[in-house]
Amino acid sequence: MEIIDKGSKQYPKQLLQIKQPPEKLYVEGNIELLTQNCIAIVGSRRATSYGKKYAAKFAKELAQKGICVVSGLAKRN
Repeated sequence: MEIIDKGSKQYPKQLLQIKQPPEKLYVEGNIELLTQNCIAIVGSRRATSYGKKYAAKFAKELAQKGICVVSGLAKRN
């Protein structure tokens, strides 16, 4: 995992355009993908098994089509 500070050259320019951009990003995977259009998958910390199943399915299918999928710093099971 890599940490990108808001002042870094690697910090996505799109995020700097929002009202309160995060101070740090915790990145796992290809950092260069953050310069492309991305989609976020946001859910509940207490997701149902149905929600987990379909969030994973959507993320996998989007990634297979070359779309960068981002998420918050969720707990891992």
